[in-house]
This record gives sequence, structure tokens and C-alpha cells, in this order.
Amino acid sequence: ENINLYDSLTTAFERANPDLEITKKLREKVSRLQQTSVDGIVPDIEMKTPEGKAIRLSTVQKKYTLIDFWASWCGPCRSESNTLNALYEKYNAKGFEIYGVSLDDNKNKWLKAIEKDNRTWTNVSSLQGFKTPASYDYAVTALPDNYLIDANRKIIAKNIHGEELVTLINELLDK
Repeated sequence: ENINLYDSLTTAFERANPDLEITKKLREKVSRLQQTSVDGIVPDIEMKTPEGKAIRLSTVQKKYTLIDFWASWCGPCRSESNTLNALYEKYNAKGFEIYGVSLDDNKNKWLKAIEKDNRTWTNVSSLQGFKTPASYDYAVTALPDNYLIDANRKIIAKNIHGEELVTLINELLDK
């Protein structure tokens, strides 16, 4: 919401301190925030499924895709599974996909959570926790976190959960 303020502050700081390492880091952070704000275009992700197959976001995305960052140890992530299951079942055939990015670092816990929560959509992980490149690219610092994108990878909404998510998906796909 404050991205324009951050950008102007960073620009002023860059002018005053062009050679500092922190200047470069600030610009990088603002650029990442701009990219991952509503109306931004998200980068592609390529990670492995539980079976070890590399799957790119761009190969599974549909009319609307929810990029769901979660982990087996995240209670709110796990409790949202019922909502995601209902949306996936109702709208997958109408162009809704979920690309689940786990920030787990324990494969067994990840696999058990997928099975227990009945996460039947594409699930991927690097098993590096928050050190996974996708976490960095998408500026994920806490869970749950998600991005709803269109077919062109443009962000329509982010960090939208529960009834708010259900209402938006209903509006988009019940036309």
C-alpha cells in the first residue's frame, strides 16, 4: 500500500548515497515489492513435486491461479485446506488452479500434510524452508501467504483468505 512512498524514499537515498551496499539492497527490496504488488507480474517458479518431477507454474496456470505458500507446521495454512479443497473442486474445470508452494524442510512432514489435508492440486517444494528462491522472489516472510494471478501472471489479489477468497473466486468464475 505504501510502495510509492518506499520508492520515493529509496530514490532520495540513492541520490545521497549511491555507493553504499544498503542502497543496492533497498532498491532490490522496493523492486521486489513492486513486482509482487497487486497489478505486478509474478516471476515463474520451477520446483519439484513430491515425486521429484520439476513443475513450472507457467505449465499449470489457468485462467486464475492461486499461488499458495504454506507449510506442514503452519496451523492457519492447514486449516485453510478445507476452503481450498472446496474452491478447487468447484472451479478447477472452470479455469481455477492452485500451485501449492511448501516452505517445509522435512519431506515426510510435507508429504503427510498433503495427504491428510487432501491437497490434490500441484504441490511443490525445494525443502529449503524460507531459503527457497521462490520465497525470496515473492517476498514471502510469513505464512500463510498467497497470490491470485490471471493467465498472464498479473496479480489480482494477494494475502486473501477464507470468505474473502471464496467471494472473489465466486465473482470471477461464476460469470
